[in-house]
Amino acid sequence: MKKEKIILSFTALLIGVAVAVASFYFYQTTRKVKSSEIKTIKINDTSPTPSSGLFLTIDTPQDEEVVSERTIKISGKTTPDASIVILTQESEEAAVPAKDGSFTTVINLSQDENIIEINAVGANGEIVKVKRVVLYSTESF
Repeated sequence: MKKEKIILSFTALLIGVAVAVASFYFYQTTRKVKSSEIKTIKINDTSPTPSSGLFLTIDTPQDEEVVSERTIKISGKTTPDASIVILTQESEEAAVPAKDGSFTTVINLSQDENIIEINAVGANGEIVKVKRVVLYSTESF
């Protein structure tokens, strides 16, 4: 008796699924969409926001560089009208780029890890930041 109930339940389930699939198929094949019901979507082209002319590239030092001298040269390039501000844990330095935008300055490092933040400040007040980590060590590797 128990086997017959399981078989009967399974058969009823299969018949129910088959009827549901057949009904859905019949509904989809007879369904007609009027052209007035179709909505068109128009996407307006948005013009991209103008990118800033201010940029900052740092040639030296490289990030996570290990040096054995207490002074290090910082050089790079930015827009000619920008001001360069270099911040470390112990000092603040300023540099003015040349007519082609290149700049070079020398800063003193403290022992061990130095986090150097180089900022280019544009005429309109916009700021671009680049961070470099430089390790000063007198030990030989």
